[in-house]
Amino acid sequence: MQEFFILKGSVNPLLEMELIKDGRFSYRRSLINDAIQDSEVTFSMADEETGLLKISKAKANIVLANDMGCEEQYILQYKWKPRDTAKDGIFKGWFDIKFNGNLTSEGVEYPEGNLRVPIEEQLRIVIK
Repeated sequence: MQEFFILKGSVNPLLEMELIKDGRFSYRRSLINDAIQDSEVTFSMADEETGLLKISKAKANIVLANDMGCEEQYILQYKWKPRDTAKDGIFKGWFDIKFNGNLTSEGVEYPEGNLRVPIEEQLRIVIK
């Protein structure tokens, strides 16, 4: 489980998540990094106890990671609004990525459809 902590009423720090950090998927990393540039990303957050949505499909950003590696890597980023953190509590959060499928390249199959991140672990957001 990944945990993210933010103070009640705060808009910083930004919520950032690597799209792929599991080595098992590194062979598809370059395809996903290309495809994510032609996608739409949203962020949602629900109360852990009640399941009620606090944030529903709010626009999120795709930003180039500040990594000095050979391959470009992207992260998903959500900029908090004051109303997002107005109430303290524990929440589940996730990013939804809609790959538009507009990329074409001979012999290459880019991801299409929807992907929810994180895939294996749960993102737990604690607002205090």
